[in-house]
Amino acid sequence: MLIKSGWRKMKILFVCTGNTCRSPMAAAYFANLCREAELDDVRILSAGTFAGDGMPASENAVKVMDDYKVNLAKHRSRMLTRDLLADIDYVFTMTEGHRLQVISIAPELEKKTRLLLEFSTGGNVADPFGGSYAVYKECFEQMKEALDKLFLEITKD
Repeated sequence: MLIKSGWRKMKILFVCTGNTCRSPMAAAYFANLCREAELDDVRILSAGTFAGDGMPASENAVKVMDDYKVNLAKHRSRMLTRDLLADIDYVFTMTEGHRLQVISIAPELEKKTRLLLEFSTGGNVADPFGGSYAVYKECFEQMKEALDKLFLEITKD
C-alpha cells in the first residue's frame, strides 16, 4: 500500500510550478472531499516550485472549481520551501520534474513523494496555464480521477 495505515492527523502537499492552477485545484478538491467525509484531522496544502508568494488562483481554475462547488477564490500561491516540507506526510506532484525538485529539497521525503497520476493513468498533468476554460476543465478532469482514487486509498481501513 502506498499510503500508511493510521492516516489520521496527516498533512498532504500538492505541488505544481506556479501554484495558481493545478496544485490549488487538486488541493481544494481534495480538501473538500475530506471536509465532506468529516476528516478534520487531514490538512491539505499546495505549493509551487517556481511560485511567487501571494498570487491568486488563475481565473479559469476558479471557474472550473466553482463547477464542483469548491471555492478557490481565496487561494494565494506559495513557494515550495524546506520549511514547508518539514512536517509533510505525503507530497503529490504534477510532473516528474516537480517530484525530483521536492526530493532535492527534502531527500528524506523520497518514498513519500509521488506523481498524482500514479493513482489513475500515470504520467504528468499538463500545465493549463494561459489556456481556455476548456483546457482547465480537461486538466482538472484528469486530476479528479486520481484524486478520487487517492482519497479512497487514504480512507480505507
